[in-house]
Amino acid sequence: MSIKKVIEAIRENNSFLITSHVNMEGDSVGSQLAMAKLLEGMKKKVYIVDNDPIPVNYLFLPKTKDASNDLTLKRDFDAALVLDCPSLKRIGKVRDLITEDKLIVNIDHHVSNERFGDIDWVKPFASSAGEMIWYIYKEMRRKLTKEAAMYIYTAILTDTGSFTYDNTRPNTHEIASDLLSYGLDPAWIAMNIYERRSVPEIKLLGSALTALKMNEAGDVAYIEVTQEMLRSSGADISKTENVVNYARSIDKVEVAVVFKEHLADKNLIMVSFRSKGEVDVNEIASLFGGGGHKRAAGCTVTGELSDVRGKILDKVEEFVKPHRA
Repeated sequence: MSIKKVIEAIRENNSFLITSHVNMEGDSVGSQLAMAKLLEGMKKKVYIVDNDPIPVNYLFLPKTKDASNDLTLKRDFDAALVLDCPSLKRIGKVRDLITEDKLIVNIDHHVSNERFGDIDWVKPFASSAGEMIWYIYKEMRRKLTKEAAMYIYTAILTDTGSFTYDNTRPNTHEIASDLLSYGLDPAWIAMNIYERRSVPEIKLLGSALTALKMNEAGDVAYIEVTQEMLRSSGADISKTENVVNYARSIDKVEVAVVFKEHLADKNLIMVSFRSKGEVDVNEIASLFGGGGHKRAAGCTVTGELSDVRGKILDKVEEFVKPHRA
């Protein structure tokens, strides 16, 4: 389906629930806030509801308090807009709020998207869900404000790894240029996202990097983040978002993996994959019920950490081996 079907749904309905995946990051936060801004400008009723709270490094964005992770409140809405989420199960307990009579609009850029919506607009070559919201603004001829531009710029900045990932294309920079023309301060935005770390976060990073291990060939690096690390550092699971990039940055490493024990359930293991070569980590993640992109993907697996680690690293080895010189 096309962007036109999405726009039709926006125009024909009066109230919306906006949500995204569990363990949010910059794209999920920015795209939701930008979409809410567009709908509010059209005098629509909007509820932003997520399984988890917005990570603290995005609270500098305006109106983040409008987002809620209180799932006990009753909310009456016509349609659910699910952004930046490849699978409906990835929205967590918010799924319980979306009854069968509600229209589901699926807006996503993951190649692994399961097309779960009544309306599916999936654009795998888009840099981010935020970029897709920019296209909606332009197609609907809705005027961007500085606030909306900041939301979308944050989404694109973070999902392209500050314009370093291979999802950065010429039009990505063109869109970023348009957004900056609204008076944004890119240095200030980057500082808030990347340079406001807490002491617990630094302690957790130190523990995680100390636990880094390599395979025998030196082309796979992996890190375990345990409940004990989280508790002793005082950091929450959201502070592990960028740990995997440190492992990927090691010379000759083709695939990096981070295993994270959930703080509330030790047998719930969240796994992040990154690739900087030809290995398609989306294919690996999909074998374990997850997905994402060719060079960045994730999954959640139930089991003891040692068992999950063994199964996943065995599969990573299968995918990496054909690419060894």
